[in-house]
Amino acid sequence: MGNDTVCGPYETAAEVAAEPLVRDTHLIARVGGDMDAENQRRLLAACQDAGVQLGAYDRRILAWLAGWEPETAQVVIGLISRAAQGGRR
Repeated sequence: MGNDTVCGPYETAAEVAAEPLVRDTHLIARVGGDMDAENQRRLLAACQDAGVQLGAYDRRILAWLAGWEPETAQVVIGLISRAAQGGRR
């Protein structure tokens, strides 16, 4: 993710599932990769790109969120990126 990447808003689950990074995360899992680790990497990257300072408990919750499907992680990533963009305007 880059600082110029804004995801969403999403109106349907199909819109989220169509995101290339969501499809890529599912592919990682299909070839034996760690989907949770990829979700966590993407969530942490979104926070870093947005300039969000994280505490230990924040990281724990992001790790928990990473255990959900990539679509859930993507919605949270979209919220983070849109909030950051709103703050930059």
